[in-house]
Amino acid sequence: MAMISCTSEPPTPKDLSKENLIPKPVSLTATGSSFRITENTGVYVQTPTDGSNELTQLGQYLADHLKPATGFPLPVNATREAPSAGNIYLALSAGDTELGEEGYELEVTESLVKLSANTPAGLFRGLQTIRQLLPPAIESKKAQPGPWEIASGAIRDYPAYGHRGAMLDVSRHFFGVDDVKRYIDLLAFYKLNVLHLHLSDDQGWRIEIKSWPNLTAHGGSTEVGGGEGGYYTQEQYADIVQYAQARYIT
Repeated sequence: MAMISCTSEPPTPKDLSKENLIPKPVSLTATGSSFRITENTGVYVQTPTDGSNELTQLGQYLADHLKPATGFPLPVNATREAPSAGNIYLALSAGDTELGEEGYELEVTESLVKLSANTPAGLFRGLQTIRQLLPPAIESKKAQPGPWEIASGAIRDYPAYGHRGAMLDVSRHFFGVDDVKRYIDLLAFYKLNVLHLHLSDDQGWRIEIKSWPNLTAHGGSTEVGGGEGGYYTQEQYADIVQYAQARYIT
């Protein structure tokens, strides 16, 4: 079942300066209106000049996050110029040294959402801001009533620190692959870029070494509190690394 918002209603006045964004952007200018995502909205990405599909993947990442709650199709397309009104546009604009590798600019008007950055990593950080600017129900896995509006204005943001990390101690208490991926998603949502996965300590050894099977046979069978423990196969660990890399986390 799709929940469809009425497209004939005028944009709702919204104050971008009162939105809760974590971390706080470097600069923000509110214009007092909003952009509404509708059943006609699409996600457009700048046509790459190098044949890469990285921007398309970022557009799909955004669409995949917005589809369940909105019930909208949100097609992803490449374009050589800014799209028509009612759409979301992701573009690279290299040359802004202040933005660096992970900064971005977000411009929201009643007719268009434009996100630009020097790099795909910067675009990815900006996508998290778009997610945070939408109602919390946008994170639902089931269709919700909406409306889906983003406060209008301009945001310019870049990190104060190059290393922004968090640790997950899987040695003392083992967490499965799905739990680790959920943790990675939370780091990405708040624009952290480093994961310290604590794999070994005296309470447990959590990664398979094929030439040393007893490390996991014994060290992978315990954890704090007497639980059964566990470990990651090399294939599972590679999957975790790839999942983090897709979210620009090392």
